Amino acid sequence: MKLFLLSFVNLLLLISCKKYKPAEAAFFLKPSNTTVAPINNNTIQQGTASNKITDLFLYVNGKFQGVYPVGNLMPIINKNQNVTIDVFPGIKNNGINGTRVPYPFLDHLSFDTLVESGKTIERTFAFKYGPGVNFDLMENFELSNNGYKIKRSPGSAVDYTFASPGDSFEGRSLQVALTSTADIGQVESTIAYSLPAGSSNVYLELNYKCSGYLIVGLIGDISEKEAFILNPQDSWNKTYIQLSNAVSNTPVSDAYKLYFKIVNTSENPDPKFFLDNIKLLHL
Repeated sequence: MKLFLLSFVNLLLLISCKKYKPAEAAFFLKPSNTTVAPINNNTIQQGTASNKITDLFLYVNGKFQGVYPVGNLMPIINKNQNVTIDVFPGIKNNGINGTRVPYPFLDHLSFDTLVESGKTIERTFAFKYGPGVNFDLMENFELSNNGYKIKRSPGSAVDYTFASPGDSFEGRSLQVALTSTADIGQVESTIAYSLPAGSSNVYLELNYKCSGYLIVGLIGDISEKEAFILNPQDSWNKTYIQLSNAVSNTPVSDAYKLYFKIVNTSENPDPKFFLDNIKLLHL
């Protein structure tokens, strides 16, 4: 018993004498707002500023520090010294929570700063598209003398219309609505685009809502290739769809049209979908 008590006392002494490493000095960075600032002038057109940046990938002095949901505090270890901060915008790839990745078409933000440890600073994070981004297709359905870049597909039972102001997103929005006598509603791009096979950086940006499952895919030389199915969405949503697999999987075509399709089913009769701000991008 005495031996046990002696051992216990020694253990307490060891614990009480243990030296803990103090926390490293840090300040906190909080994005007050996260935006995308597209260029739209007489020579460059990058479309809507609508975005759904969900995460920020943080590097401090060139070292990866972590991924932080937009709006969260980001601790910056600086030991009261000047630091270089790089922030990369992140998205939910294909809108899936478990696939959060940096969005390759937006440039990261980089800045040097010296902030007293313990302080919290807020700033707007305004991201811009990089100089090497190719905008193959952009369509916002506003009035155009050159017509629209989306048309009714030959196999569609209905034509598209334009949504009422209450159903539109920004200005004018496309609508495709099925009835009990129409089985398929589909629209496609008016021309085919040459997209890089073997590249992971082929994406579709889109504002949409739909009352049924909305199929997004590509039309090649001989067949349609389904890329992704969007779940029903009652309110307008922004999504980023990676088209790389659809572009690269066989059969491979030299060029592809983009299509959107909805199907009438007994489980989901008379569905409809709405589209706005279509951007087809690649590097």
